[in-house]
Amino acid sequence: MKVGTLHTDIVIEEGDDGKDLGDGQQLWTVSTWVRECADCASRKTHGKQPCAPMQTLVPSRPFERVALDILGPLPETPNKNKYILVIGDYFSKWTEAFPLPNQEAQSIAKVLTEEWVCRFGAPRSIHSDQGRNFESTLFKELCSLLSIHKSRTTPYHPQSDGLVERFNRTLLSMLALFVEDNQLNWDKLLPYVMLAYRSSVHASTSFTPYRVLFGREIVLPVDIMLNVGKHEIFSSADEYVSRLQETLSSVVDAVKRHQTRASGRQKDSYDFRANFQYYSEGELVWVHNKARKRGVCAKLQRRFKGPFRVRERLTEVLYRLVPVEGGSESVVHFNRLKPYTCSLARQGELNDK
Repeated sequence: MKVGTLHTDIVIEEGDDGKDLGDGQQLWTVSTWVRECADCASRKTHGKQPCAPMQTLVPSRPFERVALDILGPLPETPNKNKYILVIGDYFSKWTEAFPLPNQEAQSIAKVLTEEWVCRFGAPRSIHSDQGRNFESTLFKELCSLLSIHKSRTTPYHPQSDGLVERFNRTLLSMLALFVEDNQLNWDKLLPYVMLAYRSSVHASTSFTPYRVLFGREIVLPVDIMLNVGKHEIFSSADEYVSRLQETLSSVVDAVKRHQTRASGRQKDSYDFRANFQYYSEGELVWVHNKARKRGVCAKLQRRFKGPFRVRERLTEVLYRLVPVEGGSESVVHFNRLKPYTCSLARQGELNDK
């Protein structure tokens, strides 16, 4: 019996190893062939999905590390705005949202410099996805000029930029409450939505972003109308500065404690479903293929591409890979990988199809 012909001519259901196709020696041969078949492996998942332990990072002070993202396109407003540039501080959770007519690197760099750096100073590091605007020569030169370290997420893994990804969902939900009848004025509503966000207690810090930055709560018009809140009186600027330093010091310490506890709880909950292993240098792997080709139905597309050889393990969850058949290196998150168990000799059969 020619196992290759048998396997090619008979469709084996996903999750079936083909053992029912024969018995004795043939049963072992079919099972082995199916396990090593590149056609099957490029399409099928392998049981429990890979899931690396959560990586946590708690900054030590405000504006040490910020995240950037572009939200849109949204309905074009009379001011020609279609996108929102989101900039968020990992420590204080202070977030800015700027309407933009486009998502070009020049527009982003201008707003970042004039509206963030000129008001809050330069962050030590900026984290973003791998959008062409954030990876452009112009943006890299700006970061170099301002001595800002630029980091990025891995391809097709937006979870690495969780701060702004979560904020984007919150921002859209808040905007939707006001723009349902008129979706063309969302850019005019942004300042008011951001006021509500910055004056709300954040779950991970137990403070409002405003209090973490300024050492006090924001005074809203309703506070003045109802004459609520404690209004301290200072005899001099020196007394105010001294009191502010004490307040901010205690707030920063509290934020660190709260964020550390919150990160620990999130990690424990997330890691409960972790399915993790280390890949060694030289080991072969498949990479989950999330790229979509025009004219090709995604549901019928092979889920994995490869094989790739592990060139280096960069962190606990990031690997530098190189295609076995040649090509450029890439950095890939563990969650997109699965072991390559196929015969390299049979890989040519897949490539020829």
